[in-house]
Amino acid sequence: MKLNYFWILSASLGIILVLFIASSVNFFQNNSNSLDNKVTNNEDKVDTGITPINFSGVSISNNINNRIISIKGTSEPDRLIVLLNNNKRIDQIESNNEGTWEVDVLLDNQNIMAIEVVMFYSSDISIRGDETLYSIPSIVKKNTDNQLFGTESSFDYRDKELNTLVMLTAPGGPSRIIQSPFNQTPQDGPLAMSVLDYDDSGGVIFSGTTDEAGLVKVYAGEILVGETRVGAGGRWNFIAGNLLPVGKYYVSSELVKDGVVVARIDVPFVRVTPSTGKEKSGLPSVVYGLESWHISRPLLGGGIQHTVIFASEQKVVETETVTEVIE
Repeated sequence: MKLNYFWILSASLGIILVLFIASSVNFFQNNSNSLDNKVTNNEDKVDTGITPINFSGVSISNNINNRIISIKGTSEPDRLIVLLNNNKRIDQIESNNEGTWEVDVLLDNQNIMAIEVVMFYSSDISIRGDETLYSIPSIVKKNTDNQLFGTESSFDYRDKELNTLVMLTAPGGPSRIIQSPFNQTPQDGPLAMSVLDYDDSGGVIFSGTTDEAGLVKVYAGEILVGETRVGAGGRWNFIAGNLLPVGKYYVSSELVKDGVVVARIDVPFVRVTPSTGKEKSGLPSVVYGLESWHISRPLLGGGIQHTVIFASEQKVVETETVTEVIE
């Protein structure tokens, strides 16, 4: 009899335990689903970060007497936007409730402009954009051989056939040319080479455009340094570190389709020995030429970034043979 009572009691406790576990599982499942629903419903309402301030569009236009740089940008909605030229305030506007803004700036055809934007949250809190819009006049000088070369301190000639350079840059990214000093960029059929950006460590960014899909290969001398696919909008770029040797040689780009080279561009390039002195932040230095312009500018965090803009017409120059690139 005692044994029967024991089994009856054990069975009863087992049933109670099973019911308790089932109700507990149901309780936690319901609450877990409820919590998931709350998180999901609130995701769209949570601000996940700050919208950076950027240039979204830059164009050059003419009014009656002057040339105008028309700038459009994006930022946080309803914020004060201050424009700086060489760290001096030149204008201020407000972004609209969609976080867009636009402003016109008079193009200075005598002096270098370095336009940056700052977004203010309050009088004490502001965020500076990482892009800089440069405007660089075509200042050149004639030497005794009637050839043109650049000077940083003096000039007695301004080449009327060259445009003012307008370009948008950001550290570590490809520069975008709004207006080239030359009438056209180097081009072969569907392939064009825009600019070459590099730093003193030898890190390099090749960039250009093409209206055909394919594979773009880039070279330093005869050495293949990399390849990339054509991206959206026909733009291509190749970014790599510690690739460009010091010296004078050709840099090249090829467009390859179905294993066949359909276009190739070769332009002479000179990478000078990196400066060992401490660079001061300020205006860029410019080496002017009829085949290319070489712009060097100090970065706020240290180091130098260089941009080379090439003319469409290139002369044959004496170059060095590149036998090795370091990656």
